[in-house]
Amino acid sequence: MRKHKNPLLTKQDIHVIIVSLKAKGAFEMITIVANFDVKPDCVDKFIRLAADCTRNTRKENGNLSYKVFQARYDKTKFTFIEEWLNDVAIEKHNEMPHFQSFITMIAPLINGEPKITQIMNVPAIR
Repeated sequence: MRKHKNPLLTKQDIHVIIVSLKAKGAFEMITIVANFDVKPDCVDKFIRLAADCTRNTRKENGNLSYKVFQARYDKTKFTFIEEWLNDVAIEKHNEMPHFQSFITMIAPLINGEPKITQIMNVPAIR
């Protein structure tokens, strides 16, 4: 029997398991789409803060993907697309100090509240 120094699954291990389960129709990850309207004079600072948040979030257990996009023709519009293993991973993420700090620091940089939607694949459309 092979001994492992670290008995926890790596992100790569989790990815392989998820791909296998998805192929069998036995797993549906949770995707979050978060849209932000950033004040024009705050775009550079928002990008720096988003980069820090992204680096830390990608290290979290249960995070499968975390990407930030900027609109092509309106540089003040940003969309985060996040993929999570389950609701527990999302709840833990929302409590993480780096995420709490990000939310606090971007508040004065954005117009209004972010629009956040949780979505899942439509089973009949694969």
